[in-house]
Amino acid sequence: MFRFPKGSIVKHKSGEIRGEIVNVFEQGDAATGYYVKWDDGNHSYHLEKELSWANVDRPRMHYTQQSSK
Repeated sequence: MFRFPKGSIVKHKSGEIRGEIVNVFEQGDAATGYYVKWDDGNHSYHLEKELSWANVDRPRMHYTQQSSK
């Protein structure tokens, strides 16, 4: 089972940059990987051990509001 679901707000352990989990890659016994869209507009792939929750008090998720049309 993976730690960060799609839409989670995370930060990279090497700094304070934050981003949103765009995609989760689970491959059997291999380490879970995540594709992250960072606040600066860049995208990159990271292993679970390189990421942490952006807010230590509680996990936050990014939800897009659906149109009422």
